[in-house]
Amino acid sequence: MKILLEIGMEEIPARFLKPALNDIEKYIKKEFESQRVNFETLKTFGTPRRLVLLVDGVSERQEDLDIVNTGPAKEVAYDVNGELTRAGVGFAKSQGIDPTDLEILETPKGEYIAVRKFVEGKDTKELLPELLKNLITGLTFPKSMKWSDLNMRFARPVQWFLAMANNELIEFEIEGIKSSLKSKGHRFFGEDFEVSSIEEYFTKVKENNVIVDIEERKQMILNMIQEKCTKTGEQVLIEPELLDEVTNLIEYPYPIVGTFNSEFLEVPQEVLIISMQVHQRYFPILDDKGKLLPKFVVIRNGITSSEHVRKGNEKVLSARLSDARFFYQEDQKKSLEEFVEKLSTVVFQKDLGTIAQKISRSKKLAEYMTGKLALNDSKEDIMRTIHLAKADLVSNMIGEKEFTKLQGFMGADYALKAGEKEVVSKGIEEHYYPRYQGDKLPQGIEGVIAGICDRMDTLVGCFGIGMIPSGSKDPFALRRAALAIVNIILNSKLVISLEELISKMLDILEEDNVLKRPKKDVLNELMEFFRQRAINVFADKGHRKDVISAVLSIDCDVLLEASEKIETLEKVSKEEGFNDLVLLLKRVGNISKDHLEKTISTDLLVEEAEKELHKFYVDLDSKTELNLQTKSYEDFFRNILAGKDVINNFFDRVMVMDKDQSLKNNRLSLLKSLNEIFNRVAKLNLIEEK
Repeated sequence: MKILLEIGMEEIPARFLKPALNDIEKYIKKEFESQRVNFETLKTFGTPRRLVLLVDGVSERQEDLDIVNTGPAKEVAYDVNGELTRAGVGFAKSQGIDPTDLEILETPKGEYIAVRKFVEGKDTKELLPELLKNLITGLTFPKSMKWSDLNMRFARPVQWFLAMANNELIEFEIEGIKSSLKSKGHRFFGEDFEVSSIEEYFTKVKENNVIVDIEERKQMILNMIQEKCTKTGEQVLIEPELLDEVTNLIEYPYPIVGTFNSEFLEVPQEVLIISMQVHQRYFPILDDKGKLLPKFVVIRNGITSSEHVRKGNEKVLSARLSDARFFYQEDQKKSLEEFVEKLSTVVFQKDLGTIAQKISRSKKLAEYMTGKLALNDSKEDIMRTIHLAKADLVSNMIGEKEFTKLQGFMGADYALKAGEKEVVSKGIEEHYYPRYQGDKLPQGIEGVIAGICDRMDTLVGCFGIGMIPSGSKDPFALRRAALAIVNIILNSKLVISLEELISKMLDILEEDNVLKRPKKDVLNELMEFFRQRAINVFADKGHRKDVISAVLSIDCDVLLEASEKIETLEKVSKEEGFNDLVLLLKRVGNISKDHLEKTISTDLLVEEAEKELHKFYVDLDSKTELNLQTKSYEDFFRNILAGKDVINNFFDRVMVMDKDQSLKNNRLSLLKSLNEIFNRVAKLNLIEEK
């Protein structure tokens, strides 16, 4: 059996479409499972005016159900005379059966009273009306509305329901809207139509110029742009997110090429591109060298080109670009220092002060970092970068909320035009990188240090006043900030301590009189916060999760060292005998975990195997100190690996839990001391056996 549901409505926002279709799919899968209805395939389709569900291979009936409900134990349910006790009678009554229908059930735990019920499956068609009604009324959106005098809430007013099981109508009614076999075509290029089968629906909806399949619509846009919109030496800039949005704004795509006055090209092309993409949903056209041309593509919701539509969009864009040019020209009339002065009036966060205070704190941390990393040659440029990094926030271009996506870029452009060094200009732009997952990372040391200091101020400051992310609430994007710091440190190969950076920032915040929580608590919480982010970063780089956990469970302070440890442990773990060693190390850890004493008496080493193990321990202890001082992590792991046979021989020949308490405790102390060495670099018992 096939089922088709179409919910017809006024146009919903593009961002609502895919989440709604995902919710429909989840609901049907969950409901069919709970109702014992099987199906083969499920697919959803959608446009701004309709949400469509198609389920194929649906079983005609629910599966029958055999239920066995178990009650009290037999000895509790019956007395010594074989009569039902109050517990037995109560169970029978709760199940709605006569006590004579109770049976005794054998279980691994003994005999229990039970009742067996058989529930015959219903025809699936009987279930569908209520199921589809609940699906529709249960849909939620970021913003819902009510209309007319109805109680129903939906993204936009609902206009029709088309519902079919095979070729038959599924009858239901919601708020006076009855399901039918009727639908509507494209608002301007289609007609209302009626269908007699599910196959006919998909034929007629396309005949009425509606492409219900989102991926098909998207591919049409790409194909038509390629065929109709470019000449030799031209390329259309297509951002995936914008393509998705435009796809979900229309029912049938048709691309139209528009133009704008080339005089606007005096404004940086990034400004013009953002204006077209964000504000107008246009696709810019570039030449083969990536330079913006005075042309764009608008996707019309229609089936033909239109001179009226083209001119209308050109007029709207011209007004938008005029605003951009005006803001840009006005900003050129002021110096960067004037913008910086205004930052003292802009509040970053009520408890953490203004943007100017934030910059001052970032400079102090940068002083510390440049000293630690021996960056004296770049210090002046780093400090200048931080001083100017937020200047564009109060510019007309950014401050008017028109082009917020260009913060950093505009600051860099203004700095270069004001005669600042190129590395400072680049640092201003790069200190915002990465802005999102997968974004590029800063390359110049100016942007690297400015970006770390800015984010560290935000992170430590927010934790310091108790603004800690919980669940989905993270208003200052602290998770993203921590991820960025981890990625920047690793990419730039900075050998620096996270703990020292956080501690220094805490001191700076304390001096600024904004810290509200104990420094020790904030430090511990942030180190764990960074550890969790580091786990994700290393996992994204393709490292084994068990190896990551083993290393970071011991230490994630100096990320570059943690990276080296992870890579080394992965390499060594592939060698022959390592799995056997891990089993032995886990045994060492398990048998000694509750033993606290670590003092070893050589006089109590009586067996040859334990004397060999002690010799291995003493030798390993001295080698480990040298390995860690020189950061020779591969040697450290290999030295442990070399003791596999010695450890194995010890367990084969020595009874650790000897009746003699002194021998037993001495052996446990030896194993405890060994286990501590094993865990100096990584918690090796977390390594999974391969």
